[in-house]
Amino acid sequence: MQSQIIEENEDAELIMQALRGRNINDDDAQVEGVEMKLIEFDDIDEIGSVSSTDEDRLPYEYDPVALKKFFSKRPDLVTKRVAQVMSTGGSVIIKFAMDVLTGKMKSDPDLEVQRAAELRDTITSLGPFFIKLGQALSIRPDILSPRSMVELQKLCDKVPSFDSKIAFATIERELGKPVYDVYSSISPEPMAAASLGQVYRATLKSTGETVAVKVQRPQVLETVSLDLYLARELGMFTRQFPALSDRLDAVALLDEFAFRFYQELDYNLECENGIKMKEQMSVLPDVVIPGNYPEFTSRRVHTAEWIDGEKLSQSTEDNVGALVNLGVITYLTQLLDFGFFHVSPLSVVLLCVMVWSI
Repeated sequence: MQSQIIEENEDAELIMQALRGRNINDDDAQVEGVEMKLIEFDDIDEIGSVSSTDEDRLPYEYDPVALKKFFSKRPDLVTKRVAQVMSTGGSVIIKFAMDVLTGKMKSDPDLEVQRAAELRDTITSLGPFFIKLGQALSIRPDILSPRSMVELQKLCDKVPSFDSKIAFATIERELGKPVYDVYSSISPEPMAAASLGQVYRATLKSTGETVAVKVQRPQVLETVSLDLYLARELGMFTRQFPALSDRLDAVALLDEFAFRFYQELDYNLECENGIKMKEQMSVLPDVVIPGNYPEFTSRRVHTAEWIDGEKLSQSTEDNVGALVNLGVITYLTQLLDFGFFHVSPLSVVLLCVMVWSI
């Protein structure tokens, strides 16, 4: 009985740490030995549009009908991605299933952590769509054990970066001028990398201001579009089974997630929303919204004010309490006063799941 109480207390402590993000890596080291696998489309140029020899286009806004039309003409890409996902994640899933069936997972906490770490690396290597799903799982104690949550939360912070030469070439192509005509200096390597892009610290040549320059990963739009198409086709298949579809409409959930996901890929929209949010949140003196620079922003490059801060996981307990109160006030102000809410696609998914679960 005593050992059970101790175990329950440890699990509760792990859950609280996970919900506060205290398990996220706070160092500057990125994931080593993990390569993000993205699909290269031979008939698509570097900004995501189809070459002039094709009649259809890969849409910049989420359109499931257009995606189905686009990928139905490219079965080789579909086959390649399915094979890539199965070869990368198949062994991890089999190991996990075998450990659960044999009871090893329940009796050996270290093995559970090992399998969760393997799953995390697999998710990272499969790209942004899978990383977003993994991030959603990392805050669901009703689905994952506390120890698995600890490992998956590392998806929220450190992911592999891509070559800075590619990033600087993207800046030049997107902004239409050499990097050093825009920025007098820029860090040679990214300060941080996430699922969709990576951030450099730079100084604007025109004003001398310190800015954050976010550059989108190459082939992200293409790979995300293909993964969303495949996920939706799988969701359509599950509609044939009422036992599954009656409990949760996976297609409707995916469509809402995908719509927001596509918006997140448009840095012009992010810049516009940032300007609007900064103006609205000026009514709250304790809330700081970074300034945005639309003249140095494009669909795949975003320039914003650089602000030094700390992660919630690094804050003291007293500060966390104050920040939670401020966060509640901020969200209510957004919702009730302005009807303009800053939220990630993950939050939309979680909200929809909770609503459908009621």
